Amino acid sequence: MIGRAKLALGRPLGREGQGMVHEELSGRINGRPGVAYKEIDYDVRPGLDVAVLTAMTQLNGRLSPSDAAWLEERAAWPAELVEENGAVVGFLMRTVPQRFFRETPGPSGAVRRLATVDRLFGQEDVTDRDRLLILADLADTLARLHTMGVVVGDLSPENVLFTTEPRPGCFLIGCDAMGLGAARALPPLETPPDRRIPAGEQPGTPQGDAYQFALLAIRVFARDPSTTDVSALAAVRPGLAEFAMAALDQPPFSRPMPAQWATRLREAAQSVSPPVRQAEAASGSGRSKMVGIGAAVGAVVLVLLAVVGKNVIKNSVRETLTGSSRATSESAETSSSFPAPTDVPTQAPTTQAPTTQAPSTVAPTAPPTVAPTVAPSAEPSEPVADFKVGDCLSGLPNAPVTDSCKQGAPYRVAAITTPSGFCDGTTNHRYLIHNDVLYCLAYQFGRNYCYKWSKNDEFVDFARKCRAPKTFTVRRVLRGNADKDATACDGVARHSWTWPVPALTICVDKY
Repeated sequence: MIGRAKLALGRPLGREGQGMVHEELSGRINGRPGVAYKEIDYDVRPGLDVAVLTAMTQLNGRLSPSDAAWLEERAAWPAELVEENGAVVGFLMRTVPQRFFRETPGPSGAVRRLATVDRLFGQEDVTDRDRLLILADLADTLARLHTMGVVVGDLSPENVLFTTEPRPGCFLIGCDAMGLGAARALPPLETPPDRRIPAGEQPGTPQGDAYQFALLAIRVFARDPSTTDVSALAAVRPGLAEFAMAALDQPPFSRPMPAQWATRLREAAQSVSPPVRQAEAASGSGRSKMVGIGAAVGAVVLVLLAVVGKNVIKNSVRETLTGSSRATSESAETSSSFPAPTDVPTQAPTTQAPTTQAPSTVAPTAPPTVAPTVAPSAEPSEPVADFKVGDCLSGLPNAPVTDSCKQGAPYRVAAITTPSGFCDGTTNHRYLIHNDVLYCLAYQFGRNYCYKWSKNDEFVDFARKCRAPKTFTVRRVLRGNADKDATACDGVARHSWTWPVPALTICVDKY
């Protein structure tokens, strides 16, 4: 904790949620320059839960090194409390990276402003492919936050920033309004009616985040801040529309979760051509122009089919889901109860494109074309897995092999499903996709074994040499313990890392 009088405050950066953000000129967070100070509004402070905000500033110290580094890169997370006259008045956090600003025309020229996702609801010049990848990155971000016990609670488009350079991605602000599980530091602001989770549903859950993510995906492509019409998503890829309708129509534990969304969005992005460079467009031949015209006609027909067949798709999907999903927590603890959607083949509309018929003649044929495509298919067969539940693994991610659970193998297989499945409710430690099978992994570890992080800090494996850089030694393994009790490792190790599902705390010396 630092005193407010010791801060070197610079220019105000603007309001954020329930406070004002200022530039802080002298501070550093974890050795990195670029610090901001958020001062909580005076009238909000009586409702501030200092214990929760303190726990938020301590979260990085309880995370693994890879998760801690990732959180610092992806969010303006509270890093250190600021007090005045013995009371907490705000906190320090990192500043927003410059790539998450965009120029906006102003009275005296262009002005750089935060690139909030709500700008995508208008006519922002961002391609459909980039929109898909921005949403995929956000879905990955939500999924990883959930593994840390963090729930956004109110996925406001104003608190999600986006960039397209050097690659599409997102950055989160307003993190003090998020929750550690159900606990929140600040009293929640009223959520606009068009963004609220269904009445009677428990707030502050990963399933609530999944519901609001689906709304955001619909609106980013509809260019409409309040619609629930999935036609624009269906025009990009019908399977995405099915996901969105399932998220809005199904009970909480039957919704597609962010990790599933990320997979589907990236698949869709691969089928969307990247924008043609200006130089290439200028040197294009007449043949390429004709191809572009044909593609445009095909796109128009696809939109018509999506709009006309919308109700057919929706009814078919609802029948499929309600017939096979169970609205219980049990379904979230095994493999996904949400069936993999079937996309409308891209060949379907091309049969109409070469003809000279008017759109009105196309519409009557759309339902027979679309309906069989999304009709319920046979139950998919179980994935052919190289490993089974209960196996312990090492060598991840590139060369996974079974290893001894009693001799320090870093992972244990907790569940197995398809790549479109999800691990929520089974484990939030780590997952691996190997040979088209998704393995939900729980950390196993062993006392007094040495481990190292992979190059991208995503996985751990046995270390060839203890005490080398990026290695750590496990001194104590507490299974079933997720209380984050600071005394659990007293006298044993310098650090502790905790995961809630399944509950695990390890005491480590890291190097």
